[in-house]
Amino acid sequence: MSLRDYKGEKIAIWLAYFTADSRSKGRKIKKLPKRIDLNMLFDTAKRLGLSPDLYPDKIHPPSGIAGLIMVSKPNGMGKYKVIKLILNEINKQQGK
Repeated sequence: MSLRDYKGEKIAIWLAYFTADSRSKGRKIKKLPKRIDLNMLFDTAKRLGLSPDLYPDKIHPPSGIAGLIMVSKPNGMGKYKVIKLILNEINKQQGK
């Protein structure tokens, strides 16, 4: 299944958005003090009720980091807001 099949319904959230070495390699947020993995990202999205689909074999082109989840698009929220929502939940889990 292609990512284009989800256009308008779901948002692609790559693990690289959280773990890439630099923004030019795909990181969308500040560096995290602790590393996260794809399972943690998937569980967080599930806990937030975003109905995630897991694609561990998909590779983010600029960074080469494997791991993608597709989450349902909440009304009135863009991709960056969903990324921040997931980040805030991860920070709560890690006790930050």
